[in-house]
Amino acid sequence: MLIHAAYDNDIHPARFGGTQRSFGLARGLARQHRVRGLCVVPNRIGAPVEETVAGVTIVRRKAWQTSVAWRLERMGLAPLFCAEAGHRANRTAYRAALGAGADVLATDLALSGLLDGASAPLRVYASHNVEYDRFVEGAPRLLARARWAGRLRALEGAAVRRADLTVVCTDEDAARMRELYGADAARLAVVSNGFDETELRTPTAAERERARAALGLGSGEYCAVFVGADWGPNREALAWLVERVFPALAGERIRLLVVGTVTRSLAGRREPWLIAVGEVPELLPLLHAADAGLNPVRTGGGSNVKVPAYLAGGLAVVATPFGVRGYAPLAPGCVVAEAGDFADALRGRPAGSAAQGVAPPAALGEYAWGRLGGRLGEVYAAHLARGSERGAA
Repeated sequence: MLIHAAYDNDIHPARFGGTQRSFGLARGLARQHRVRGLCVVPNRIGAPVEETVAGVTIVRRKAWQTSVAWRLERMGLAPLFCAEAGHRANRTAYRAALGAGADVLATDLALSGLLDGASAPLRVYASHNVEYDRFVEGAPRLLARARWAGRLRALEGAAVRRADLTVVCTDEDAARMRELYGADAARLAVVSNGFDETELRTPTAAERERARAALGLGSGEYCAVFVGADWGPNREALAWLVERVFPALAGERIRLLVVGTVTRSLAGRREPWLIAVGEVPELLPLLHAADAGLNPVRTGGGSNVKVPAYLAGGLAVVATPFGVRGYAPLAPGCVVAEAGDFADALRGRPAGSAAQGVAPPAALGEYAWGRLGGRLGEVYAAHLARGSERGAA
């Protein structure tokens, strides 16, 4: 198959959950199929116009509307998704950048205007969340917020209706797509979020020692890591950790390591149990330094890629019931606790597979991006076959 995909972000390097999903699935698809992805990026991006990474050909086109939408959202005037109108106006140029002859055209929500009039036999809306729910729960402060929510619901509903197939992350998201938009179950597919099996692994003893020394972690200190991008549910979860959970653990030699752009909300905090690192090019050494990975989120959509990443790094996982959504086979290997019980869960100093000297959970292998991308290719092939049968009939 020739698969074309269009993204409203630069998918490589993949710096947050959405781009990790996009690139991970593309890489998995590229093992057996030809994959060409268009990334519509802000003007400031200095990456190559075209490159091939892990078998995926990435074509980048700069767009002023992305930067403008970002600024408008920061000013509280309009949400980021308003860039979709500009993308839709440029859809002819974007299709030309992708080229002709694709068997599959898959887009995220902001580029879903490309599906209108597309010649590909299979048109796919690749959903990362139920975007309407995500907006209602975690959107920034905006003028006329309710009106913008209505516009987003209309946009998402149109994407579901115009697509031959909508791919979602969880069974819960599939149910919401049916509830909100009347999506046909036969035109929905669930492909979970996963982890990068080419990068993430458990540490050797020497690697763990070096990683802990680099962070100044002492012998006997227990380190719990929270990895997250700067968006509402992660900020809410981090606030709970720094205001409620870790103050209750002060003096118990349990440290909190925070990684990612979510650390922006920690400006000025200097608690002795807190280590804030920010965004890093390599996550693995920080996972190697930690004992447990935390996911105390209580809102949001899709599922959180940090859960399989923690497990792949050999960590124990402490998560809320909401935090392990979409990962039912992995949940038995996690400490699942309500947010109010996190301090007690950490006092128990749960040990991950690396500390126990055992392999990560066997079910984790099903969540490798290579495996998930291969499964998505099978879904595409099955839908194309059914379309051919209908055409012949």
